Amino acid sequence: MKRIDVLDYLRGFALVGIIFINIFQMIPYVHVPLEYGFWSHLEQGFLKIINYAVYQRFYTIFSFLFGVGFYLFISRAQERGDKAYLLFVRRLLILLIFGYIHHQFQPGEALMLYAILGFLLLPLYQLKPAINLALGIILLILGQWIGFIGMSLSMFVLGLWAGQSCIFENVGQYKKRWIIVQVVSLIFIPFGLWAQNEIIDKTGLLDAGMAAGVLAEDVFYVTTLTLLLQYPFMKKWLMPLNRLGRMALTNYIVQTVIILTMDAVLGLSGSAYYLILAMFATGILIIQMIFSTMWLNRFAMGPLEWIWRVGTYGRMPEHYKQKI
Repeated sequence: MKRIDVLDYLRGFALVGIIFINIFQMIPYVHVPLEYGFWSHLEQGFLKIINYAVYQRFYTIFSFLFGVGFYLFISRAQERGDKAYLLFVRRLLILLIFGYIHHQFQPGEALMLYAILGFLLLPLYQLKPAINLALGIILLILGQWIGFIGMSLSMFVLGLWAGQSCIFENVGQYKKRWIIVQVVSLIFIPFGLWAQNEIIDKTGLLDAGMAAGVLAEDVFYVTTLTLLLQYPFMKKWLMPLNRLGRMALTNYIVQTVIILTMDAVLGLSGSAYYLILAMFATGILIIQMIFSTMWLNRFAMGPLEWIWRVGTYGRMPEHYKQKI
């Protein structure tokens, strides 16, 4: 079946943001000394951007896309006459193995949590979209206190609703609605950031504060990129994001391998400025975009995606070497 390209672009976009968080969580950094003037101010400004525009924003987008992917996987498996639920359970178990191994090197990574929470989506597939939308909003509100797990689960359910509602298949038809949502989310971004600061400053609840701050920005990011992709020239210029997202699992795990290897070889922990780490992150992304493009020119999916697919279906995928 035809891929929904916009989802691959969004996955690639999410990976771009995630690496700028993961790299400083894996490699403790030091601040540029104040006497460095311009460079110190540049780093402080960049860290503010990370805090207000990146931190936890891209993981929630990734969670939303997981929910969309769940719906597409089950619905398409049922159309083929496959045992959809059994296949998805196997898919989650393979993801759990990937996550467990990845967790040994990067504690706090997302894959293991996604695999565990993914089982909770199974009974929700048969519910009507309106019910899942209401449930997702309730979980989103509760997520203000539950924290990252609650936010991830709410995004899973909202992604399931988005898949059921086919919002990414009919963007052109409902373009005005997308623009309205984009504008409204942009207006609410300052209020979300204000709420984030108020909650963190007055209660110290970091997860709750971040949960309040991410929603409007995430909606704005997703709607803006989706609308841009309605223009063929933008799809062409942003194609590296598509290639990055087509191999999201491979690229996510390989980022960890590269970062930890780089730290072991160069001894960056406790000595590198965050600006240096950000430059390394940018370089890693560029390399991954180039590699992903080259790989997908020859193969239909990434290497870890291939293992995931074989583990799910118990057979070799057809036309693996055929460019699609």
